[in-house]
This record gives sequence, structure tokens and C-alpha cells, in this order.
Amino acid sequence: MKKALIVGASAAGLSAAIYLKRHAVDFSLIAKDIGGEMILSGEIGNYPGIAATTGFELTKQFRKQAELNQIEVETGINVNEIKSIANGFQVNGQKNNQLVQNEANAILVATGSTPKKLGLPGEKEFYQHGLSYCAVCDGPVFKNKNVAIIGGGNSALEAGLMLTELCPQVYLITINDALQGDVILIRALIKKSNVKIIYRGQTKEFFGENNFLKGLAYLDLNSGQIEKILVDGVFVHIGLNPNSDLVPEIWGIKNNLNEIKIDRLGQTSQPGLFAAGDVTDLPYKQIGVATGQGVIAGLSLINFLNNLDA
Repeated sequence: MKKALIVGASAAGLSAAIYLKRHAVDFSLIAKDIGGEMILSGEIGNYPGIAATTGFELTKQFRKQAELNQIEVETGINVNEIKSIANGFQVNGQKNNQLVQNEANAILVATGSTPKKLGLPGEKEFYQHGLSYCAVCDGPVFKNKNVAIIGGGNSALEAGLMLTELCPQVYLITINDALQGDVILIRALIKKSNVKIIYRGQTKEFFGENNFLKGLAYLDLNSGQIEKILVDGVFVHIGLNPNSDLVPEIWGIKNNLNEIKIDRLGQTSQPGLFAAGDVTDLPYKQIGVATGQGVIAGLSLINFLNNLDA
């Protein structure tokens, strides 16, 4: 019997799984966890059909729908390799330090993305000791403390709106001369009396003492001077890197940003390999977009299986 495999259980992967299940496709769904970056999102007001929610609550709804459709998700698997074999693919991964292998005639990669890092002095040293890449996860730890956010896009703006409700002073440092996110988020943030936005600030290092962060230094690109800010916490929100290392370079299906290149149907140039969500080269990294991509790629995968040996 023809078999499919979905790698990743966030918006794209779970959406595709619903369609495969309803078409009675034999498939497995494996993932590191359920929700991925979606579960770490803060307030969400732009997901169609739901007036207001959070990443955590939306993930619960995805999980509930999967359960209602009797979709099983095997979590705890870190997939590190996809190989071509006769009649399809072999996927290799690790779970509890044990090798896990899956074979399928077609694969949908929906592995999402992970936060970008700055690569600056002190970043590794103070990670989880005052420095975080997730305001939703770690913001409450810094209640009644002063914090800084690095970035100027939607994730940084969302972090800012959340942290201004918890912290007496929030600094937002962006290397650009203007904020880059949704206008509604920008307008909401600049109205906050306890936020200071620093434009054209290039973060240079993080410093601290006794193994805990105490502040950061940045270059003021207007004056050319190095400035320092004393804060108890720093949240880095500068974008995402696609989780595409499992796809071999030799296939030539990734762009210079390491995103998987797909067509309008979610297909790659490798027959039988599909992709959806933030791991792809579609420029709009949104939960609603990933959901739609998952549906399209799932239907394309179903069509591919139906045409095998036809």
C-alpha cells in the first residue's frame, strides 16, 4: 500500500494531516513537538475565523482537531536526514538517543523554523541567564524588571506589547530607521508610555556578572558612539531560520536562505517531496499562510500518490 510521511506538527503539518486522514491515506506524522513556533506566539488577532487568541490556545485547537480525526502524532523525534530509496524515501532521526527510521512513497516537510541568533559576545554565555529568544516563554520571569528587545519586526513588536504590561521599562532596539511590522502593532506599541524605541542601534555585545546578564552595548549608527543599557533581561527577536537541514544539499532544492523551494502546489523539484509553512521560500511567515500551504501541499501529495503506477 502507498504510504506518506509528514515531518512536523505545527500549523502546516497538522493541516495537511487532516486532509490525508479524510482521504484515507496511509501516513505517519512525526515531529519534535506539537506546535513548534506557533505555540510560542503571543496574542494572535489575525487568524481568520478566530477573533482573538494566543499561540498556546491555537495550538490546543489544532491538537484537539487532530485527536477528533484520530490522527496520531509521534513526538520527540529529531529528523536529521532524508534519503532517496527505491519507490520513495527513507527518513532518519533520533528519539531518546535511538535511531528512528521511516519509509514512504511521498513526504511533506513542514518542519518550520527556529529563532535567528546574533552571534555576539556574551550571547551564548547569558542564554537562559537573562537572555531569551522567546518573550512568551520567559517574559513573566522578568515581571517588575527592566528589559530590552532586539528587533523591529512583528515578533519584536508583539514581545514589546506583552512586556510593557509586565515591566516598568522596555527598550526596543532596531538597526533600521523605522519599525518593520504591521501598522496596527506599531501604533499600539508607540502609545505605551514605558517603551523607548532606539532606532539605528546595532547591538554589539551582552555583559553581566556572576553568570547573569546585566545589560548590553550597542553602536548608535547616527552618532558613531557606543552606548550601554543596564537591563535585567534581553529578548532577541530578529527573525527565523528554516529547519531544512534534513534535506540534502545535493538535491539543489534550497535557496540562499536555506529555504525549501516550492511551486504553487507545494511541490519541490524532487518528485514525491513536498513542503509547506515557514520552512519554504514563500516570503510570508504567518500561521494562516502555513495552514493554507499545508492544505495545498497535502492535496498535492494525495494527487501524487493516486497517480503512482496509474
